[in-house]
Amino acid sequence: MTLGIKCDTAIVGAGCAGVVAAHILADHGLDILVMDETPHTGGQSLRSLPWPQNPSIFTGLNRPGIRRLPGRIKTAPVPIMHRTQVIGIDGHLEILAEKNGKEIICITPQAVLLATGARETFVPFPGWTLPGVISTGAAQILMKGSGILPADNMVAAGLGPFLTAVSAEYLSNRGRLLSIADFGKMQGKLGMLTHGFHQFSKLLEGTRYLAKILGSKVPFHHQTMVLEATGTKELERVVLARVDNQGKIIAGTGKIYTTGCLAIGWGFAPNLELPLQAGCAILHDPELGGWVTAVNDAFESSIPGIFCAGEITGIAGASKSIIEGELAARGILEKLGREVDENRMAVLQRQRKHVLAFGAYFNRLHRVPDTVFCAIPDTVTICRCENITMGDIKTAVKKGYDTPALLKKALRCGMGFCQGRTCGPVINRILAAVTNRPAGDIPMLPVRMPVKPVSVRSFLQ
Repeated sequence: MTLGIKCDTAIVGAGCAGVVAAHILADHGLDILVMDETPHTGGQSLRSLPWPQNPSIFTGLNRPGIRRLPGRIKTAPVPIMHRTQVIGIDGHLEILAEKNGKEIICITPQAVLLATGARETFVPFPGWTLPGVISTGAAQILMKGSGILPADNMVAAGLGPFLTAVSAEYLSNRGRLLSIADFGKMQGKLGMLTHGFHQFSKLLEGTRYLAKILGSKVPFHHQTMVLEATGTKELERVVLARVDNQGKIIAGTGKIYTTGCLAIGWGFAPNLELPLQAGCAILHDPELGGWVTAVNDAFESSIPGIFCAGEITGIAGASKSIIEGELAARGILEKLGREVDENRMAVLQRQRKHVLAFGAYFNRLHRVPDTVFCAIPDTVTICRCENITMGDIKTAVKKGYDTPALLKKALRCGMGFCQGRTCGPVINRILAAVTNRPAGDIPMLPVRMPVKPVSVRSFLQ
């Protein structure tokens, strides 16, 4: 049996943007419903242990006002449905969701805020499917959410500031970090100083992370990436190698580390499945991190009544999400006929401009060259759910299947349990690289309802 719910505003995602927006809308007397897949409020940035002895260090959102937001939402008249995943939304603002894996609910709000955040992206390599190879985000979830170290010793690799943050957090939890392999250049980190005038807190946060790493005397290698991971039944060894300025492996630079855990991440991609399904326009902007949802100054998408905020409008960190959460909330208030403070809106837009400039620098700095994707060996699995290799994709492209939709029909890419969340961004980059086309010319995988696997029993209740 499907449960029907009506409200003024439905918010999908209880991360920074969703939490801030919900608080503001509730303060203005609106009937709000917040839905989130996880059992906690605040998203990854505000994730913490349920007891006072929190092992995380130097969290950029550790300011008291921000840290209290989840609690303030819980005490305000804002229903939050945890363990609830939205499986579909249409252009008429009707939302279908699965609650607790047991029942289907239908929500019909006057306005919708999509604040679905982002997910990590990867560059596949031999052995990346071995048990023991995890994402940097998974490592952080274990530490911040459960107080568990991924392993007694670990190698961290990939690209971007999140790599440094997770490494520092692992060290603060008394883990033994064997090495950090950062694909980026040291010059890029130094260049950050010239872009950080309006983002001093970010610079301070990054400096603290680096101080923790350097103080622990962990080998920190720049222009280095994972060549392969090996092991009989699980991860046993990781081979790191240096790369040149074009991202090509330098022969003879391989170094072997014996470890049971490799945490790896190459940045983030916005979760655009719901905006795409609803028919919202998207655009490709490398300075925003690739494909993002297009919004106006009020953060309303091309579909009237559907607003978007946070990482799905551009990758730039938690500060951007907090600002956009408030901007979107005020846009919704205006949409529903409430008065808004134009001066406050102008202040927020100026703040967002500075955050976007900082984010654009990072996104340019952490762009992975096409040569890296072209160099993936043919035997490496790209789509883990359907066991599709790099060689399979190259063969299909030669036959004319040169878009994600065509590859999906030819090889079943993106038709497994993850519905393309892991392989989708990788396939887009591979297609751009092997066909020598701009990334913006490669469309995203098509999205249909349900956007995530749903239990049959939920429809039978």
